[in-house]
Amino acid sequence: MSRSDALALKPKTFIERAPRQNLSCTAEISGPTVPTFQSRVRNISSSGMLIDHYGHVSVGDVVISKLPGADDMVGTIVRVRDGTAGVRFLSAFDVNGYRSSL
Repeated sequence: MSRSDALALKPKTFIERAPRQNLSCTAEISGPTVPTFQSRVRNISSSGMLIDHYGHVSVGDVVISKLPGADDMVGTIVRVRDGTAGVRFLSAFDVNGYRSSL
């Protein structure tokens, strides 16, 4: 068995999904390959958020998200499905601190 075959058989490390919190606000989304647009944020966690989109983004796009009252967050589009897009943040976001400031 080659090394690449052995690596392919190695079990993947499970990373627990961060708990999602429903959120009803609008974010400004932009990026180097994404035109600036406004989007409803459906839910958010420390690792990412789910936004509405209408063909503005593709998997792999780097985006900057501006939520009201929060610092800009850089992330990557990791999923596009049924008019929504999943954004994975590059650094952890303090959801509890943000929600308490609303």
